Amino acid sequence: MTSIMQKPQVRHLRKDLLFFALGAMVTLLSLSSVLIAQDAKASNKIVGNASKEGLPSISDVADQLLPTVVSIQTTSYIQSRQPDMLGSDLFEFFMGPNFNRRNATPDNEQRAVSGGSGVLISADGEIITNNHVIEGYQGSSGKSEVEVTLTNGKKYKGKILGRDKELDIALVKIEATNLPFAKLGDSDALRIGQWVVAIGNPFGLDHTVTQGILSARGRKLDTGISSFLQTDAAINRGNSGGPLINLTGEVIGINTAIAAQGQNIGFAVPSNSVNQILKTLRAGKAVSRGFLGIGPILLDSNYQEALGVAEGVVVGSVEKGRPASLAGLQRLDVVTHVDRQAVKSPDELISIISSRSAGESVELDVIRDGKKMVIKVTLGDRNLIAQNASGVSPNEGTPDSEEKRPIDIEKNWGFQVDNLSPSLRAQYRIGEDLQGVVVTSVVARSAASELLSPGLVITDVGRNGIKNLKDFQAQLQKTKKVLLVFVADPRTGQRFSVAVPRR
Repeated sequence: MTSIMQKPQVRHLRKDLLFFALGAMVTLLSLSSVLIAQDAKASNKIVGNASKEGLPSISDVADQLLPTVVSIQTTSYIQSRQPDMLGSDLFEFFMGPNFNRRNATPDNEQRAVSGGSGVLISADGEIITNNHVIEGYQGSSGKSEVEVTLTNGKKYKGKILGRDKELDIALVKIEATNLPFAKLGDSDALRIGQWVVAIGNPFGLDHTVTQGILSARGRKLDTGISSFLQTDAAINRGNSGGPLINLTGEVIGINTAIAAQGQNIGFAVPSNSVNQILKTLRAGKAVSRGFLGIGPILLDSNYQEALGVAEGVVVGSVEKGRPASLAGLQRLDVVTHVDRQAVKSPDELISIISSRSAGESVELDVIRDGKKMVIKVTLGDRNLIAQNASGVSPNEGTPDSEEKRPIDIEKNWGFQVDNLSPSLRAQYRIGEDLQGVVVTSVVARSAASELLSPGLVITDVGRNGIKNLKDFQAQLQKTKKVLLVFVADPRTGQRFSVAVPRR
């Protein structure tokens, strides 16, 4: 089409040639229209009907789904002595545009009102929304009220049946019957680039409809464990809790957040994730999520070189007494599949395991020292286990008391180590329980400078525990291109694996 818009290179053209070119262009445009129409007809079951301009029409979907979208207003009571958060943009986004303070109550509390959206999923009044829409702030009295307004203007008192803070989903119930409701669809079936519709109450503008496409899936945000859908359909403040819909009228996501620094970048919790917890929310129980007890690491080029594995997730640490440890999983194992589902990143592994219930068994395909094996693990309960980064128990033994000159490995590896002498233990506040060698310096702008820092204690090289410089040097002589070390940070108690490439 670019050549059609360019100015002719020849100023005088024969009329018959010009007419021929125009006729050819018309023919091509007509053919294109036929091809577009045929494509739309072929995918009619997914994208719905097309308008005269060739774009999908969302009128039918809007007519069908608008009555199922509700406005939610939460009234909570805040102690007046609490810090003022009204100026926070993040707080305002989560709590909605209608947030405001009212007059102080007799018990020295202030009333706060927040707003958002929700979608009816049953004829008897079950509503899915975001947890942050109804969470609010509660005073010492614990009072909190949820009011639901339907499209016809009727208002109902809402009861919170259940909530999941990590997924940011809540289930609210109103006492009503014969209500229009939406169906939760299969969020995995929607393809990138297909049209979606968002409905909600942005900026207090009730039942606003916007459209866009599914831009991406599997987005990770700093809000928990969920893997989000990304869309360019306009999602603004007050849209939280409203549905993201495909063109067959099914809810494939719950609108949750927007990118603070960008435009037309919105995120929604996938409907399949919501479906997994609905039964638990209806029962008013806490959502149980599976837990392995490992520190997963991305299998980057350094680990690929050192372990000889192309894809999977490296087990960076194993917590003693946790499910993975009890099942026999070891540090530097590479997990390639969970129940035959491939995993290529730590986020994928966490998402899959967290989607399973505590007590459920999973089979992990593992590569250890080049050998394939299957390890069956009975998952623990993520909610009951404190989140920390502690790894395997430290190696037993004592370091050499003799202070030796540190091994000069700067040339090849970019850092220096030394024995854990009394003076170095005191300098870096390293307890007697840690054994190994201490990092004393790191070469600036080396690969090691991004991975190690002075004061860290190297307790293992590869799968072998070390107690002193002699042990470390013996293991170092066996290392060719990538040095795999297990490190303890005495300041935080964390333990993690590091792959240092040779300089």
